Amino acid sequence: MSDNQEYKQFYSVEADVYENTRYGTSYGSLFRSLHYKVVSDVCEAIPSDALVLEVACGTGHTTRLLNSLGISTIACDLTPNMMVQARDSINSGEAVTDFIQTSAFNLPFADNTFDFLISTRFLHLFEDDDQDQLMQEFSRVLKPGGTILVDLDNLVARWFYAIPHLVYNIIRYRRFAPDSHYSSPSRAKSLLTNHGFDAPKILGVGGWHLHFVKLLSTKLAYRFGLRHRFPPYRILAEQFVIVGQAMQEAT
Repeated sequence: MSDNQEYKQFYSVEADVYENTRYGTSYGSLFRSLHYKVVSDVCEAIPSDALVLEVACGTGHTTRLLNSLGISTIACDLTPNMMVQARDSINSGEAVTDFIQTSAFNLPFADNTFDFLISTRFLHLFEDDDQDQLMQEFSRVLKPGGTILVDLDNLVARWFYAIPHLVYNIIRYRRFAPDSHYSSPSRAKSLLTNHGFDAPKILGVGGWHLHFVKLLSTKLAYRFGLRHRFPPYRILAEQFVIVGQAMQEAT
């Protein structure tokens, strides 16, 4: 298991600038819009009385979306500073968002508790063994037939953008390699099927090249970005969003 304390220390410092560096740029705002579209489409099927858990909510990128859709959520994160940002950014409304500090590797919930579990921009921080541990824990707290939505960084796009990635990491983090672990579509699918999730659906989100399209037209970049959900453009997407259903118990 990765060092929780190391991540907690890093994101405690990173909390104040996280939103701006990830979503405050021209491409970052486009990625947010494309990501929100994918997540919103999945969330349309969530019943109004569903119990929803968001793991690693961070500063509230996805938490705000769920709240705006009227979905009451339990949002958890390891880092209090990140959750403060998330809590302060949520508008009051009918949906209720409760925040709990906890490690994703040891969720403080009983087996078969939730109807829907979502965790975005998180699993890419971990190597395969840790991803497997996390998926085992996610599976444990989901009800049979429940829905999971997670995402992973795209291995092909990583190498396609090798030089921009190198420059970005030197400037932003003063390191040569990102603290990220990349997956192929087959690895993304097997991560779910190996832990009891049926018929996973893979949707691509984003892609750095869309920044150059946005220089011409924001609307065109968004429309072209939506095509990255599916092949053939999906291979250039920055991330894979994976949606699956927890298998029903045998009767």
